Amino acid sequence: MKNTKNNRIHVTFGMDFKIVDKNLETSFQEIRRRIWRLQSGGTIDSLKTIGANTARQIGASFVSLKQLASKYAPDESLALLLWDTRQREEQIVACLLLPKETNKEKITQLLAYCLNFEIAEYFGSLYLQSHPQLLELSADWLKSENPYQVTAALSALAKYLILNKNACAKQKELFDSALQCEFKDKYVQLLANRYRLNL
Repeated sequence: MKNTKNNRIHVTFGMDFKIVDKNLETSFQEIRRRIWRLQSGGTIDSLKTIGANTARQIGASFVSLKQLASKYAPDESLALLLWDTRQREEQIVACLLLPKETNKEKITQLLAYCLNFEIAEYFGSLYLQSHPQLLELSADWLKSENPYQVTAALSALAKYLILNKNACAKQKELFDSALQCEFKDKYVQLLANRYRLNL
């Protein structure tokens, strides 16, 4: 970030510049400090034991991150700043703070800067599943070459159908059709298989 008098210039996703005012910067730094206090050495040690990459995370639990996010109102600018860090915990909090009215072009771009498959699943199950354009976005993302978009779409549809037992037939048809596909990415295929067996 670069200081300019009372504002800061921030590059978001390498695409455009955002002016970050003092209040937004304060909230952003406050959340990052609070995330750091949630650090769990035991979680990180467990992840290292199974060979997981721990470079971009501190090991905070999802429950503690959800509690932290609940103290803030949805805020697109704040969510985008957190997402842009490409850190696990910040991206999970971003999923919880991103407003539902965020336009589909912007949220589609987010998945190009997703940290990993875990975050893509959170993005789908926490955010996309209740987006007003769930059906349209999922239909597009399931055909994407980006495995994170496919993962988010599958996770969103699964969560939506779990929460809405009397869901519109279109969502169910789209999900059932997706589960019959053979996906190129191994993780996405494993996820589809898991949903096929458990839902």
